Amino acid sequence: MLLLRLLLAALVSAAAARAAVPSTSIPSTCRQLVVVTTDSWKSSRATLGRYTRTGPREPWRSVAQSMSAVTGQNGLAWGRGLHAIPPRATRSKREGDRCAPAGVFRIIGAFGQLTQKEIGPLRLPYHHVDEDWEAVDDPASRYYNRIVDRKQVARPDWRSSERLSEGRHYRIAIDLAHNPRHVPGAGSCIFLHEWIGGRSGTAGCTVLRAHDLLTVIRWLDATADPVLVQAPKEEAAALISGKR
Repeated sequence: MLLLRLLLAALVSAAAARAAVPSTSIPSTCRQLVVVTTDSWKSSRATLGRYTRTGPREPWRSVAQSMSAVTGQNGLAWGRGLHAIPPRATRSKREGDRCAPAGVFRIIGAFGQLTQKEIGPLRLPYHHVDEDWEAVDDPASRYYNRIVDRKQVARPDWRSSERLSEGRHYRIAIDLAHNPRHVPGAGSCIFLHEWIGGRSGTAGCTVLRAHDLLTVIRWLDATADPVLVQAPKEEAAALISGKR
């Protein structure tokens, strides 16, 4: 009986300890956080901050100064990632809506027209793209929401894609795990890439000035399981604290 009581006490103590730590959408293994916030759902102007922590129970600490960023032309809408979409959400990311996705997303790697030698040492997986690399945004394609090397595809079935070797947007870019199950029409090929042009907003990506983007890419470390949190300020705070 004494052994049973001790076991029950240990289980209750462990449950209480777990309850004391907020349950968030951010993995416990994550030690690098990129946070992009806007003033409202419809705003395109954003601020990017970087944070680190040494362990899941440790506080997040800011790294350097924040950076200016630009999100979707029509602001933000809930995307698909590590978070749960609120049941009463009125804005959900759809293909072609010109909204950047809100939520919590793993940072899975980087790619670009520049060679890794031109960029310098990196701690993220990096792919140098050529004229055959495409980001497929055709919801009817079996390659929807994927970056593909056309040379490796026997029967391309898409009618719409973006060639990553064209223009300056993808000199360097960070790939995000948005819509990882490739749900047709739920939004595709979302990246952090170079800011080209004015402040009118993007088709759905988030953009930074070239030197800021380089700083972020060089800082990110795959072994730290980095994550992006992107949302209006109050929602971002709720996602990080576990209240969302």
